[in-house]
Amino acid sequence: MSKRIFLGLDMGGTDIKGTATNDAGDILIADDDWTKIESFASQGPQITLQQLKKAGQQALDLIGAQWEDVVCVGLDTPGPASLDGELSQSPNLNHPEWNDFGVREELEKVLGRPVIYNNDGNAAAYWEYFRLYKDGKEKILAAAILGTGLGGALIHKGEVVTGARGFGAEFGHIRLPTHKLVPAGQPVPVCGCGKEGCAEAYVSLTALKYHMEQGLQLPENQDHPLHQMEDVENSRAKSLLKSAQNGDAFAQGLFDFQAKALGLLFVQLANCFDPHIFIVGGGLTEGKDENSKKFIDRFIGIVKSTFEEEAFEQSAKNIQIEIAGAQDHAGCQGSALLARQHANKVGL
Repeated sequence: MSKRIFLGLDMGGTDIKGTATNDAGDILIADDDWTKIESFASQGPQITLQQLKKAGQQALDLIGAQWEDVVCVGLDTPGPASLDGELSQSPNLNHPEWNDFGVREELEKVLGRPVIYNNDGNAAAYWEYFRLYKDGKEKILAAAILGTGLGGALIHKGEVVTGARGFGAEFGHIRLPTHKLVPAGQPVPVCGCGKEGCAEAYVSLTALKYHMEQGLQLPENQDHPLHQMEDVENSRAKSLLKSAQNGDAFAQGLFDFQAKALGLLFVQLANCFDPHIFIVGGGLTEGKDENSKKFIDRFIGIVKSTFEEEAFEQSAKNIQIEIAGAQDHAGCQGSALLARQHANKVGL
């Protein structure tokens, strides 16, 4: 081979993002240029497999490489899925043919190159680890990814912790201490998995909608403009971030509550894993204008203060909590780097 290229493909329910790296771990496509195309996942796996190939081809075209230069491809998707990329029922991939579909194996057939699989949270977290520590084997990083649900990932000394079957680090389904979050006599929120009190039931877009609806029933919020807004595909809950950034007290209170819950989750994770750093990623942490920065500072400040108040002293003193350094392209970059790591392990 004249080149040794490792592709990263991040497949979601809406779009596919692609990038590439080399043996040195350099991301070869600039942040403004990385590939992004529609996934057409709602139309089923076969068209999406072709879109994945198209995204890979576009990434190769950007760096002047060919498929024969590709040593390994890293693929990530929303979970749940097995270690080998056999997908279970996912709200993000809402076509029946995705159920029990072996996406890694099938993509390998389409591309004719080795393909490895990770879930999207693990891929994004690995990029954050590599961004901070490169190929170092001394650090432990735990990540919480805030979106429709609450994703989690644990990178232990440079290795993704998947668990025995691929379902490790499901931080969104750790139960939080309800006495710290639910007033006496109020119902404990139910997670999308059907269980009460999961972290995802407090920290996610789904949780935001639930607590918004509860809050709008209170007398002090009867005149809030949200009452006049039609709720189409969670549009009211999605509008809360901009409202909070613009200083709306009701919206700010909802995010303050989520930040407190996230801090309590980090206390439990600190007791289990004792990481060097927690990374917070997802849509809430994006935005570069002044109002967005103020909101992020407020949110992460409450996460930190809750953690410092509730954690053991040594944990509170030594564990860092930071916003993710990469957002929309972290998954494809992490997948490319994980393909590189795999190739080095097995001698590709």
